[in-house]
Amino acid sequence: MKVLVTGIDGFVGSHLAEALLESTGVRVSGIVHPDSVSPHIDHLLGKISLHRLDIADLRAVREAVRSSAPDAIYHLAGQAFVPLSLEEPYGTFRTNITGTLNVLESVRGLSSELHRPCRVLVVSSGEVYGSVARSALPVHEEEPLRPANPYAASKASADLIAQQYRTAFNVPVVVARPFNHLGPRQSELFVGSAFAKQIAEIGLRKREPELLVGNLEPRRDFTDVRDVVRAYIRILDGERQYGVYNVCSGRSVRIGDLLEMFRAAGGVSVRIVSEQSRKRAGEVGEIVGDCSRLTAETGWRPEVALEDTVRDLLRYWEEKAGRPR
Repeated sequence: MKVLVTGIDGFVGSHLAEALLESTGVRVSGIVHPDSVSPHIDHLLGKISLHRLDIADLRAVREAVRSSAPDAIYHLAGQAFVPLSLEEPYGTFRTNITGTLNVLESVRGLSSELHRPCRVLVVSSGEVYGSVARSALPVHEEEPLRPANPYAASKASADLIAQQYRTAFNVPVVVARPFNHLGPRQSELFVGSAFAKQIAEIGLRKREPELLVGNLEPRRDFTDVRDVVRAYIRILDGERQYGVYNVCSGRSVRIGDLLEMFRAAGGVSVRIVSEQSRKRAGEVGEIVGDCSRLTAETGWRPEVALEDTVRDLLRYWEEKAGRPR
């Protein structure tokens, strides 16, 4: 089986590549940006083949799909940081919408040439639901989309485009809507990794015992990245009844409580310093997803405890900061 992963060098893509390579007979290729210098897949370079291209370049994407001739595509490439989408909405829309359209159009155009169907997973986001009434939580896949920022709007657009290709062009595409996820290799731009990096450096006496934070009151649904990629593989593992599946834990955690979990795991005393620049205007108070559709159809459910995710992410940043393995 041949698999193509867009954004294979990213946080989630690298974990997905590792999981796919554990299966016998799977050949993995990936798409990375020409300027990418991510070290996340350095240990896999002898096991995977890479295409360096701009995901918004239709001709390049089409050629990569043609040359790799995949049985399945996991489309993960995209701009995933909400604050950056507020600063650069055009770039976010170009990458997330045009990139998705290019992947789907390449599969549609090459289906007859490949002489077999190529299944596609388009990764959307739980952010597409926006602010949901408490009475509608946990949020189900049938909840209307109310994106509250450019990132969420770009993902909602890509999500709907994928569903359109499924119904209008019979492309075998399924959408995954992952909620917040955590784990080793995650960028410090995201809240859990920001906590872990600072606490690791404080524990190693590489920074003052001050922890810079944003709003600690929102509640989020966190899933370990290794559980997330297992869900992606399960979704593409067979014919699916629905076009959209939530990927989530089904419980919400207050950001301040997540911070305390990292602090306890690091065994450090810190002074909490609130920074306005780390706060997001119009932030959704609580979001928690319903993954019962995915569980009922595939048997998937989260397996990694949040406490273990916190420990592993903290260990990752401790090693990055210089602690011996």
